[in-house]
Amino acid sequence: MKNLLLILSIIFLSGCTSQSNNYYSSPAKFNDFQTNEYYQDSYDEGYEWAENEGIDNFDDCQDQFGTGEAEDGCNEYVKENNTGYRTFNGYDCTEDCSGHEAGYEWAEKNDINDIYDCNGNSQSFNEGCESYVEENY
Repeated sequence: MKNLLLILSIIFLSGCTSQSNNYYSSPAKFNDFQTNEYYQDSYDEGYEWAENEGIDNFDDCQDQFGTGEAEDGCNEYVKENNTGYRTFNGYDCTEDCSGHEAGYEWAEKNDINDIYDCNGNSQSFNEGCESYVEENY
C-alpha cells in the first residue's frame, strides 16, 4: 500500500509540474493580457498606448479597451493627432487648423488685444484670433 501511494504521488506530481500554464505560454495570449489588463483603467495609459502604437481611429481604441478610462485616453489621442480631430489652443479644428492659424497670425500681426475685435468671416479664424488674445492679454 505504501508503494502504491508513493507511485501515485510521483505520477500526480510529475503530471502537475510538466504542464505549462497555457495562458502565459502563448505569446499572443500574454500580449493580449498585457495590453488589455495593464491599460484597463488608466486614461493616461490608454493615451500612451495609442501614441506608442500610432493609433489613428476610434475603432482601434474600442477594440483594444472596450469602454472605460483607457479607451477615453486612447480616443483623446486620436482626436488630438488625426485629421478632422485636431485642436488649436483648445479649439476644435474641422480639418487642418489653417483657419485658426490664420486668425492667430492676423491678431498677432495687428496687435489685437480684445476678443471683440475678432470678427472675421469664419468661426475658425475668430477662434484663432481669440486664442491669441487669451494667450497674450
